[in-house]
Amino acid sequence: MDASKIDLNLMQVFSALMRENNLTRAGFRLGLSQPAMSHALGKLRKLTGDPLFVRVSSGMEPTDFALRISPNVEEGLKLLLGAVEGAAAFEPSRCDRTFQILMSDIGELVYLSRLVTRLMAVAPQVNVRVLQLPREAYQDALASGEADLAIGFLPALKTSVYQQRLFTDSHICLVRADHPHIKKGLSQAQFSAASHVVIEPAGSRYSGHAVQSSTTSLLERHLSASGVSRRVVLRVPHFTVVPAIVQQTDLITTLPSYVLSYTRNLPNLKTFKLPFDVPSYDIKQFWHERKHADPANRWLRKLVSELFTKD
Repeated sequence: MDASKIDLNLMQVFSALMRENNLTRAGFRLGLSQPAMSHALGKLRKLTGDPLFVRVSSGMEPTDFALRISPNVEEGLKLLLGAVEGAAAFEPSRCDRTFQILMSDIGELVYLSRLVTRLMAVAPQVNVRVLQLPREAYQDALASGEADLAIGFLPALKTSVYQQRLFTDSHICLVRADHPHIKKGLSQAQFSAASHVVIEPAGSRYSGHAVQSSTTSLLERHLSASGVSRRVVLRVPHFTVVPAIVQQTDLITTLPSYVLSYTRNLPNLKTFKLPFDVPSYDIKQFWHERKHADPANRWLRKLVSELFTKD
């Protein structure tokens, strides 16, 4: 074995495979795709001259050689990571960093007040800048370091990006209380006959082949696939104007249900479950691999998880 070719990332792949005995689960632990894991395992096998893991019905079993070196690999990783973390200790109370976070205006409504309140209590010198970009620009913003974190339903974020689920949500329908046609319930016929206002995030696309870049596009794709029609008479880029529009017109809107938990002062409005099955979706926080080991970013992610993770 040529010790000069030993790569710390390969040792982490080895450690994850020892823990999971499954290529896909080990990749999920590290934030790597299955092809990337297969490539890393191939390099490990070439480096060691041993298969290391063999396929069995229950997954992948380590060879005798892998079992023999595993304790030393784990101890080495523990010592190295401990040394790095010790050298880069992070003190929230002394941090004066500005964190740049990608989120929609709905995200601002849901997350910002709780996040800023906690930051002021534990890291009073920290600043936050909220970025609103087209969803298609999120990947580049994270990769370039322009953004530290992104929060939301963002299934297009995949390459070199880590993710953590915060909670699962679904859609509901918002209608004014004295709507002339929708009173005690909402049928599919009423949904299709109504005129709708839709929140269309800036830069998002809504053709049949478009990437599911938001909860709105997820819903539109599902309606199209299910053959459910609706007439959209108004599209707006921000949520904040929608409640007032629904209050004063016969328009109805469909939006994430968690928004209503954080929205106050909405008189003359009522909510209904959608009259057909719609897929739920996960709200997650995302960060680029360049920020993965950064102590300040790790601290921020932990704080966001503590504030918003729900079972």
